[in-house]
Amino acid sequence: MRRVTIILTLVAAAFLIWMLHQVGWHNLAAPIRQVGWYWPLLLVPYGLVNLLEALAWRYLLTGAPEPTLARLFWLRLAGESLNQLTPTASMGGEPFRVARLAAAGIPWEAAAASVVIKKGIMVLSLVLFICLGLALIPVVVPGAAHHLGWLSLATALLGGGGLTFVVVQRKNPCTAVLRGLERVRLCPAVLKSKEADLASLDGALASFYHQYPGRGFLAFALYSLSWLLHAVEVWLIFWLLGHPLGWGQSLCLDSLAMLFAGLGFMIPVSLGVQDGGNILLALGFSLGAPLGAAFSILRRLREAFWLALGLIVAAREK
Repeated sequence: MRRVTIILTLVAAAFLIWMLHQVGWHNLAAPIRQVGWYWPLLLVPYGLVNLLEALAWRYLLTGAPEPTLARLFWLRLAGESLNQLTPTASMGGEPFRVARLAAAGIPWEAAAASVVIKKGIMVLSLVLFICLGLALIPVVVPGAAHHLGWLSLATALLGGGGLTFVVVQRKNPCTAVLRGLERVRLCPAVLKSKEADLASLDGALASFYHQYPGRGFLAFALYSLSWLLHAVEVWLIFWLLGHPLGWGQSLCLDSLAMLFAGLGFMIPVSLGVQDGGNILLALGFSLGAPLGAAFSILRRLREAFWLALGLIVAAREK
């Protein structure tokens, strides 16, 4: 799987370079110069996103001692960097988060349950955000309404997967997988030796949904609000580029950009897939390929800053 991911990354990188070459390097310089020294403003929305998601994570943690919000802010940032930069299908940071919480005295099953529950809630809140964008498209971008069928289908598939993931968490998924592997005689000895631990994780998952549904809804609300802040970032980028968009356009553009980014989950930072999607969306919104490419580059610069900071945090933790 790692080799496949590396190959896909190399292909995506070559595709990205080709796209930018087609747009024209000279066409990218002017809009980026337009932003100039105002670029640090682009760091603010994602900082607030990370804060909201750290707060949501805090509601999903039920073990004592309760970590501080600042601690979760930095762990969430470090884990996201590992998710995005390692060839692990956006899962490389989750064991890191669990290990660091366990090292702080939080029961490992409570820590592991929190990151599993968080993934499901994150996907469902993202689907809600995309649905909001799709609902606004006929009003904001009438010319793109004829693409709603395929976009709605992709969103429905994503939503179905996320809902299934959440429902399964309440039905002893770890033990069920272990029993299934045993029936077909494919259960590794190392996995069998962890049967008691896996049963504990199943118990922690079921216990959360039974005892703390209110916390789950609060986390869902915070994640939904964090997606709206991503749309604020889109509005800010285009405002700095000297081509301001309306709030509805910003929300539609970002919700669809998230859908494209999700397609590249196997590739670190969705390289090439996310950028190609941004350019296609800019064309669909009648903004032009150069502006779409400039938008993508500026967003990548923001990502680079926070990902680098997250890697520093991860290195210090080790």
